[in-house]
Amino acid sequence: MCLLHWLHGLQRERGLELFAAHYEHGLRGEESLRDAEFVRDQCMRLGVPLVQGSGDVKAHADAEKIGIEEAARTLRYRFLDETADRLSCSRIATAHNADDNAETVLMNLCRGSGTRGLAGIPPRRGRLIRPLLLTGREEIEAYLQENGIPHVEDSSNASDSCTRNRIRHRILPLLREENPSFLNAVSRTAELLRADDDCLNRMARQFIDSCMEDRSLPSKALAGLDGPVAARVVRLLCGSGVSMERTRAVLRFAEGTEKGVLELPGGKKILRQNGRLHFPEERN
Repeated sequence: MCLLHWLHGLQRERGLELFAAHYEHGLRGEESLRDAEFVRDQCMRLGVPLVQGSGDVKAHADAEKIGIEEAARTLRYRFLDETADRLSCSRIATAHNADDNAETVLMNLCRGSGTRGLAGIPPRRGRLIRPLLLTGREEIEAYLQENGIPHVEDSSNASDSCTRNRIRHRILPLLREENPSFLNAVSRTAELLRADDDCLNRMARQFIDSCMEDRSLPSKALAGLDGPVAARVVRLLCGSGVSMERTRAVLRFAEGTEKGVLELPGGKKILRQNGRLHFPEERN
């Protein structure tokens, strides 16, 4: 609601054409339907055109054998992309804030993530933008109160059944006791790590662009790269979901000289032949 009202106020000043999009995940029964109705009423009051969608997140999670949160995110962003395409929108703005970013960084730290995960939520990815990413939840709530903007709460936010909520309710308050500016500190650190990650990814792409021939790279040259760059070359060619252990296996494989085959998850294979590694074709 904060994002909607803020963008609505900028429409005339910036010459924006604004649409709202709301996705009902089918997970919270009547409360979820209440939220959808609330959004519809607020958009009507503001005169903002609304597109609403819905889906069966649990069924998608079961079919794809993934978690509920991942399934919800997949269906939600698919809906947003399809809506933006249909309306010819150049930007999709979401309301992720500084608290969301800190929670994400801490979750990824607990999982043992690398630079990309510790860089948190990117402020922009393609046409997706997050204008409130440096704004804390307390600031947002104060803005709502000061401007008399109504909002509703998702009751599941009060539960400690998921990792994000436990970090939000138990860990973040302790860290803010140690450093009242903890959210700003996380935002600064994430920004620095994003810059480092972008630099290393550019170096990896430059290596691929200069050495790639028919989906193959010189084994010795790949094995001789600095580790962070070499690992990114592998992930760019094999997919970002390749684990650290599998990435290391590929780089060890690159050190060999004899003809051989390394199997990857999903039935993909890397062939080592005549001093080059031949990577599987990209699939759409």
